[in-house]
Amino acid sequence: MRGHMARTWKDKAVDRFLTLYLMDDVFSRKRMRFLPTTKLQKLVFLSEKPMIHDRRKGFNFYFIKLIHGPFSQELEGDTEKLVQVGLVGDRGLEPTKQARALLEDFHGLVERNRSFFAYITKANDDFAKVPLEQLLDTIYSMPWGKGKTIDDLSPRTPMLYPMNPENVVSEFDITDDEIEDLLMNFDPK
Repeated sequence: MRGHMARTWKDKAVDRFLTLYLMDDVFSRKRMRFLPTTKLQKLVFLSEKPMIHDRRKGFNFYFIKLIHGPFSQELEGDTEKLVQVGLVGDRGLEPTKQARALLEDFHGLVERNRSFFAYITKANDDFAKVPLEQLLDTIYSMPWGKGKTIDDLSPRTPMLYPMNPENVVSEFDITDDEIEDLLMNFDPK
């Protein structure tokens, strides 16, 4: 495994957009009333893992194993940013009207990248309504390497990290203008 590489501006724009979409899907389609940050971490992990497995560059978060399962410091930072700019409520992480308007404005981006959003939809369908304890048990029992499970990993073990560019089969399709627009929306002014 190579050293931990910093995310590019494009990676940050895509990560925050996908995260916001995931949150919105949890509240609008799955009809949840509250999304704990621990569960958000797991849902993003469960969306990113199959993307990487299929060599598709969507999410770019670096996850390590902590006491409560896979955790990404970058995801935590991005979530705080989404709260700071008023796109997400700080209690329960519910997307605001402003967030829904933003997702609507970027409907074309979602349509163009439908296959990436399908990973999020599947993770939410399979896991969003699962109680946290049960979700952690499910994640801990997942296979990880030769005859091991995630439970067997030592704390702080790197779990997911952005792919080497030469391993990428397909990449989230976003223009420079879209990146710039998104970053302006995601930046606390």
